[in-house]
Amino acid sequence: MEKARGGAAELLDAGMQDNQWTGPETSPPPRPGLRITLIPEQMASTGSSRPAKAIESEVKKLGWVPKISDGQGKPEVQLNALNTAVDEKVDAVILIFVDTTRVQSALQRALAAGVKVVTLGSLKNTPDTVPDVSFDWVRAGESVAQYAVWKSDGDLGMLQMRNADLYIVVNGQYKGSQDYLDTPENCPGCDVVTQDWSLATFEDPTIGPAAQAVATRLANPQLNWVSCFDSCLFRVSNGLNRAGFTDSVSGAGFDCNPENLDIIRAGGVQKVCFADPREWLAYAAIDNVNRMTNGLPAFDFTESIPVALFDKDSLSQLPPDRSAELETKGWQGNFDFRAKFEQLWGIG
Repeated sequence: MEKARGGAAELLDAGMQDNQWTGPETSPPPRPGLRITLIPEQMASTGSSRPAKAIESEVKKLGWVPKISDGQGKPEVQLNALNTAVDEKVDAVILIFVDTTRVQSALQRALAAGVKVVTLGSLKNTPDTVPDVSFDWVRAGESVAQYAVWKSDGDLGMLQMRNADLYIVVNGQYKGSQDYLDTPENCPGCDVVTQDWSLATFEDPTIGPAAQAVATRLANPQLNWVSCFDSCLFRVSNGLNRAGFTDSVSGAGFDCNPENLDIIRAGGVQKVCFADPREWLAYAAIDNVNRMTNGLPAFDFTESIPVALFDKDSLSQLPPDRSAELETKGWQGNFDFRAKFEQLWGIG
């Protein structure tokens, strides 16, 4: 269990520490009047809506004209939104958690038309010339698996709620957890069950992820942990709570959305969350659009994005100002990245 404890503790400590800027030190002056379409995978998911709203608000300061086209969790809607952006002759598009393989025909139209395309949280793009803003998503999955192994003393029955629509989930978060738990020396005797669910059923009370999690736990009493990204886990936690599993199932999530932090603080089903500063990624995506519309290559921000874990104990140790910020905005990376980016753009 020492390996699991050490891996989780490293990121718990990271949530308490100040961070420093390791990104670029220059960026060109933004060209005013750019028209930019933002296509979040779905606005119903806080993990997607947070960066979309941050981008929409910030680019107005640059004199750009933003438009959010909600992907609604449906590839056909995202495809149509991207085609519409091309038809409207926008200057740039930012795809947020949209799988580029599922919007390929529209993406090729956009690139052929000279539209600058940047993704956030795609992990692997087709074509790979489209720049992505991400961090180590596999490490994210590994870290919550380590936390669960540690806190269960190795007696782990993990239910992984895998969203089958998102490449970043299947090949990032889920892969990180599954690879760690599949390695016998990491957790001898671990029992892992995976349930796939579709974004089209996100809010469905009968076949959505919350209903699936409750049904799976009823059929598998040995399951004592569940993992999913936070917007999913919020619903799953509430479903498990209503089913009477508050004290017998623990949740590990990704994103550290404010509503999930409330559950953690209150001692509810969710016990831990992996945090990335989602708005930081949003500003990095803006910066890459700025670079590309000025004829420069995109910057690889992967190593510059801080990450952390938070549980009830670490949350209780936060200074009041950081605690308040975390609760209202989500984790911001313990650094004023907004001021730094605005300085780079000449508007700070």
